[in-house]
Amino acid sequence: MTETTQAPNCLDIIVPFNEALYADHALPEVQLMGGIASVALQHPGTEIRVDERCIVAPKGFLQDETVLEALRPLRKNGTLRDLDALVLSTDQAKIDSVEALAEQKIGQRLDISVFGLHKAAQLREQVANPSGWQVLKTFVSDRYVDDDSTIRKALFPFAVEMPPDALEPYSLEVGDHVFQTANPAAAVLNYWTRSISGLRPKDADKVQTMASRVFDKAPELVDWSIDGPGRSQMKLAAIFHTLRWANSWTRANRQLELGGALQVRAGSVRALAQDESFMLPDADANTRDGALAMALVKSRGLGIPESNDTIVKLFQTYVEPLIDTITKNTASNPKPAK
Repeated sequence: MTETTQAPNCLDIIVPFNEALYADHALPEVQLMGGIASVALQHPGTEIRVDERCIVAPKGFLQDETVLEALRPLRKNGTLRDLDALVLSTDQAKIDSVEALAEQKIGQRLDISVFGLHKAAQLREQVANPSGWQVLKTFVSDRYVDDDSTIRKALFPFAVEMPPDALEPYSLEVGDHVFQTANPAAAVLNYWTRSISGLRPKDADKVQTMASRVFDKAPELVDWSIDGPGRSQMKLAAIFHTLRWANSWTRANRQLELGGALQVRAGSVRALAQDESFMLPDADANTRDGALAMALVKSRGLGIPESNDTIVKLFQTYVEPLIDTITKNTASNPKPAK
């Protein structure tokens, strides 16, 4: 039976789902993305223990007024906050089981988004039909697993290989509760490489604060990002930034720095067709140019409404619940608006 009683904050809402995940050993590993981890990583008192792969929220975390405001189920614009859960599996039945568990334990108190690893066959379909519906509807990146277990993060027409360590889990300790989440540096890069428009304006302040805290407390995670497992995602961040801001007359837009530690600069869009991440290296010129043009239009077309608070609220309220095929890169049936 779906639970509907309103809880005072997102942590209380998520705890029953998290406990059920730990209790069901048949389910694959699940990482809770953003949300509570994002709030904890922005807090000045949070510890990051890299050797233990552990994030520890400070005592009094849940009495902090700033934290309580950030964990309210409703955003300031009146829309529900998200539960984003990455299931480290390509097995759709297992992914569906995690989603069903989330819906059972959380109900409609948060906007639930459960997503898994995709099979690389989907990428091959996009390469074979670069102007098809599967490509047209894709605005967010995803993780794809090939038959040889190679993992790629991709958003057509670009894909970068991710070493397995890029998905290494960290535990997040908040009082007596322990959640599985992403490496703190990966959490920063995930915001930077999610949308084809790059870092979204609504996330910018939050991500800047998070990046500053993470890299100040754990400088070794700068190397993790630039020369280690996060290196390919830095490349993807630069690609998306180039699509959004190449030829911008505003100097501030041409280069983006996060937390005083990571930087990307907009380069040449045309040069992207020569990059090893471009998925159509052997295609004819018209196909290559068409794919780049489509990516450019999607990036800049999406970036404009993402910069308008009113449009963002309307999208979150009325559109996102109806378009799983865009927001989750799936072919599932649309959900009714909440």
